[in-house]
Amino acid sequence: MTGGELLGLILLSMAWCFFLFGLAFHVQIVRKRPGAKGMGFLPAVSGSLAVFFSIPVLARHGIDVPWPWLWIVLPLVVDPYLWVLLIRR
Repeated sequence: MTGGELLGLILLSMAWCFFLFGLAFHVQIVRKRPGAKGMGFLPAVSGSLAVFFSIPVLARHGIDVPWPWLWIVLPLVVDPYLWVLLIRR
């Protein structure tokens, strides 16, 4: 593994962790105080970018991902902060 691949792996892992912890944070905000400010769309965008950059890595290892655009858009749809904003309007 080269230094660039290691750096990419570290950044990809950080993006996945930020998405998962941000999602948990938003779920807690929605459950306790629906009107509170969250981190906005940052965790969802981070999750989408993590999926976008994970798909070529999986393909390089022989794992074919069906419907890649579905998996890229899914973190944006799963984020409860988006639903709170849509329901309020």
